[in-house]
Amino acid sequence: MNFESFIQYGLEIAGGDQPVTVLQDASGNAGCGVGATVWDAGLVLAKYLEWQTVNGSLDLSNKTVLELGAGTGIVGLALAKMQPKSTVVLTDKEELIPLLQRNIELNNAPNAKVQCLDWNTDSTDFEPDVILVSDGIFASDLHQPLADVLHRVAGAKTRVLLAYESRVFSDEVNFFALWSQHFTFHDIKPADQHPVMRSEDIFVFEGRRK
Repeated sequence: MNFESFIQYGLEIAGGDQPVTVLQDASGNAGCGVGATVWDAGLVLAKYLEWQTVNGSLDLSNKTVLELGAGTGIVGLALAKMQPKSTVVLTDKEELIPLLQRNIELNNAPNAKVQCLDWNTDSTDFEPDVILVSDGIFASDLHQPLADVLHRVAGAKTRVLLAYESRVFSDEVNFFALWSQHFTFHDIKPADQHPVMRSEDIFVFEGRRK
């Protein structure tokens, strides 16, 4: 993949001597699709994870984190830096794997790795402790594949954190109906999110298997 047209995006995180830096295809000229750009819901989720880490409520030492639809990897890479004793697996479609690998190298994140994962067919050979999803329900044709892959890869004790920017409420209700077939979930109230990096249009949910 030729990264010449890509630009850098940096996200400051607590405890990091350097910001998390990712390449993104903001112009869309590289033909990687919408996943090659940084989305606001991912930033909100990353900062929520930072807030939990800072206040001591999140310790992922010796835990495995799976990010679905990682895109640029900014959420998973932020977590990898904040939780260096965790293992973070960034997954997406085949065309985004070179970008994810390059962004791991940019951040010198030895506890992060990349895996190609198709929501329609693929699974994992491990049971993640945490699954991250940011803006994975922006299109209605993603709803069933996402619900299905969550059902395949989540274990009995897996914690799912899903953030999204609200666009079409009726479509989003349909996803939650699908998700509720095998999971219980609740929203993370704004008061419990990062005090600055949050939005009235972006919602964070936590789910677990029934």
